[in-house]
Amino acid sequence: MSDPEKFNVSAPWSWNARYFVDRGCPRTGGSEFLLYSDSGATGGIDAACAPYVLTNCLGQPEHGRLAPVIAVYLDDHSPDFDVQPMEETDTKGWLNLTLDDEIACLISLVAGVRMRAAGHVRRFTAEVDDRGTPEFYAHRVPDWTPATRPTYPTPQHISLEPLADWMNRYLALDREDAVTLVRAARQFRDALWVADTDPEMAWLLLVSAVEVIAGREALKDVAPADLLQQEMPALADQLIDAGGETHLGAVAEKLVFIVKATARFMSCMERYRPGPPKRRPEEYAQVDWEWARLKKAIAQVYRYRSERLHAGVPFPQPMCFPPMTSGAALDERPSARAAASGNSSWVAKDLPMHLHTFGYIVGGTLLNWWRSQPAGAPEALSADAPG
Repeated sequence: MSDPEKFNVSAPWSWNARYFVDRGCPRTGGSEFLLYSDSGATGGIDAACAPYVLTNCLGQPEHGRLAPVIAVYLDDHSPDFDVQPMEETDTKGWLNLTLDDEIACLISLVAGVRMRAAGHVRRFTAEVDDRGTPEFYAHRVPDWTPATRPTYPTPQHISLEPLADWMNRYLALDREDAVTLVRAARQFRDALWVADTDPEMAWLLLVSAVEVIAGREALKDVAPADLLQQEMPALADQLIDAGGETHLGAVAEKLVFIVKATARFMSCMERYRPGPPKRRPEEYAQVDWEWARLKKAIAQVYRYRSERLHAGVPFPQPMCFPPMTSGAALDERPSARAAASGNSSWVAKDLPMHLHTFGYIVGGTLLNWWRSQPAGAPEALSADAPG
């Protein structure tokens, strides 16, 4: 390719699709994909999020069965490019997702539903009147195991109308923020996908989703070496003495994401957390949303996550059970004064919230971060959306 600026290899594939259009690359064809969910879709959408068109394909999920609910059409402007010789490993944009699954992750975050892509169903040439050719050879319906009583209940329907605003906001992000958003959205989507069969994994993924944006926030206006000098000045001095500024920079790149990780996580939660849900259970089953108390509850979740990762201690069993319903909404936390299982027991103060409550907080935090990035915020969805 003659102009290297036309292909940003370290960006999400779905983000690059708009990047190519903005740089005047000609249309080379089109593709259509299907996104599957156990939640149906309502409404429709037009081409406001060019080069994409998202359409309600009227799939009707039933309990225990996914259905194709959104069709994604891409007007492809991808240029030809030459693979350049590689001199070192580069994972700045590594997502391990297909273009359509990147979009599925973003919609999962916006709507608070399980969603996964399945691959191409139709290809189009550059001819304007081409009706496309069916293509299902790589199409695979996602595997998903439903629960009789879900640990993480999700909305029954996705409203398509707000999605164009959110997609346009994503496509207007800079490259680093786009990578950060898709990585965080994937953690959130994967948490919902496994919540009913492996709730402990869902807890871990939800914490990691916030850590993705917390790490990005920490490095927004500061280089890794400068951050290490701020947070660990003695270590930074030792590294400079051992090998100079170059050595400091190389080590800082490796350490930056574990420097003050807990503090960064809590700061991100404090800044971007959503308000309480609109529909709430009886008071005895509510989480206290006043920050001093909510902070303690979130910190407890973070400790359980660290113990699970580093010491193999499982999450408390009551936090992995399906929630009860009191009043007009699901309980936000286990409401018993104490609970026991096997050779262990937990008192109420050590059972801060249910999985779906933490998912609501995490989803709202990610959306508020997304909304805060330059490009003009869509107002169609409130922080209540992920619940």
